[in-house]
Amino acid sequence: MMKTGNLLRGLGAGLLAASAAASAWAADHPGDVAVFAREGQLKLGGQRVEVQASTGFNIYRADLGDLFHGPWATSNPGFQTQGSERLKPGVEIGFEGLGALGFWDGASWSLAAAGTQLAVSDYLEAESLWSSAGVSPGASQLLGETSASGKLHEHLVFSITEGAAVGAYQIAMRLNSADYLGSDPFYMILNRGLDEAAFLRAREAFIQASPVPEPASAGVWFLGVLLLWGVSRRHSAGRRADPSTRG
Repeated sequence: MMKTGNLLRGLGAGLLAASAAASAWAADHPGDVAVFAREGQLKLGGQRVEVQASTGFNIYRADLGDLFHGPWATSNPGFQTQGSERLKPGVEIGFEGLGALGFWDGASWSLAAAGTQLAVSDYLEAESLWSSAGVSPGASQLLGETSASGKLHEHLVFSITEGAAVGAYQIAMRLNSADYLGSDPFYMILNRGLDEAAFLRAREAFIQASPVPEPASAGVWFLGVLLLWGVSRRHSAGRRADPSTRG
């Protein structure tokens, strides 16, 4: 009876853990990137989204360093369909890396130091790398696949070079799929060691970034921010003009 009781308690604990995990998967997470579709195009939202003033593109944020991934990485934010939103079932959602790796040193935004890289590990653990020179895409760049009911909840892993300077790091991406037009570009700003107030100042500076920032390297960085806007508009216009790109 003792062994049977232990077995039943073990099974009960396992079922509770599985139920908690399923609930966590299904729940809407305030900090996640909300993914949905309108008129055949992937769209992004969320409960904690900020917007870059010059481009109108969404900004998402997270802190590097968590219990699971260690001091230099995080799997936040996640990407999920929220509320009653659904995508087509069994659809692969990928991503494209854009721009270069930006860095906030406490005073201004500029390109990150040479030798510093931010890696994004995808569903198949392939890494895309951002640096001051641009993006080196991974072999797959796969975010994940929607469920049979059209739901999505996936996480990429963001990691910075060990020993990277304290500050905030910024990359740009867009989501894509063979079944939808790609999303507008969006930004990820990742905190490496700043307190809450300092990280807020970094984001506020990015939101209101001037066309003529200092130092000169920041001008190159901001030009990249503006070029993303033009590339996105040409990309969307071209795909909408070609019916073969629609899922």
